[in-house]
Amino acid sequence: MSDIMHYEVACLQTRARAVSLDEPQKDADIRRNLSRIFDLIDYITAFGNSDVRLVVLPEYAINARWQKLELADWFRLCTTIPGPYTDLLAEKAAQRNVYIAANMLEIHDDFPGRFFNTSFLIGPDGKILIKHWKNNNNAWVFPYTTPSDIYTDFVAKFGREALFPVARTEIGNIGLLTCGELGFPENARCTMMNGAEILLHLTSEPNNMSHGDVRNWEALRTARAYENKCYLAMANIGMYEGATRGLHGTHGDSAIHNFEGTVLNKIAGPGEATIKGPVDLNAVRRARSRPFHPVTIRAALYAQEYANFVGWPNDEFRENPIESIEQTRALFQRIVGERRAKGIDKPPRDYQ
Repeated sequence: MSDIMHYEVACLQTRARAVSLDEPQKDADIRRNLSRIFDLIDYITAFGNSDVRLVVLPEYAINARWQKLELADWFRLCTTIPGPYTDLLAEKAAQRNVYIAANMLEIHDDFPGRFFNTSFLIGPDGKILIKHWKNNNNAWVFPYTTPSDIYTDFVAKFGREALFPVARTEIGNIGLLTCGELGFPENARCTMMNGAEILLHLTSEPNNMSHGDVRNWEALRTARAYENKCYLAMANIGMYEGATRGLHGTHGDSAIHNFEGTVLNKIAGPGEATIKGPVDLNAVRRARSRPFHPVTIRAALYAQEYANFVGWPNDEFRENPIESIEQTRALFQRIVGERRAKGIDKPPRDYQ
């Protein structure tokens, strides 16, 4: 099958309902979220003037709550991937002949006692092409397990390529980033190094960050697109229904960047909305045939510095699953102390 060189990518800035912890309301809430998502997909791909072949959904748009919970309650929210809800997404992908990038909280039979924050890509044939388990930020928000927390077992089960997976499709090579992973350039970089031409950023960014933080995240998206010579399409939650952070507890700002970092289209602020923007595969491939940053990465130069870095360890929670956010926060504080003890960092000075 030949590549489709010109098409559109769409980002859905959805109104997401906080999911109940109790059945059967949980199932009803998830299906309500999906039903609204499907309405928006129908809209953005309709009217005979759409070239949309790729749709991006936000993080936590399907089966989440935005509050501190006990581990048993997190498990109540989770589903399997694949499972009954991915089957519904697969039906819509086939009906509209599109690829759909989505995110759900997941449990996995091979890793009992844990849950994961998982983004995935479904093809128009209804198959799940890749799954990306979120690598960062479980020290601050939810106590999900990340691949590094169980590195040895994760790689043994899925292979190292599952850490930064790329789907090779007729519409280009597609990789996934989830929310706070944007702030760690290695996630985008390693996904590009595995072949990604298009990065999809599924995110759930609140507006309780400072104004500078919100604007800086837009700058980070510009940088990730530019430094990796990738298209980058970001979908953020548009409104939170039934969440403790408030109906308008998001800054929105979903956007599509080209491989030079330029914003091709953007939603101005929060609220439920959709956007689409053009993808030109030949243009990004032409840019990559010229001198540009990724080809000149001194990976061997940097590798030893990373190897010696005092930071988050692999396999820290391999033996005992994470039970609460306090455990990951305690690990963070331990690492801060280790870095200060080695003289790498200095603590701030307290004035009386």
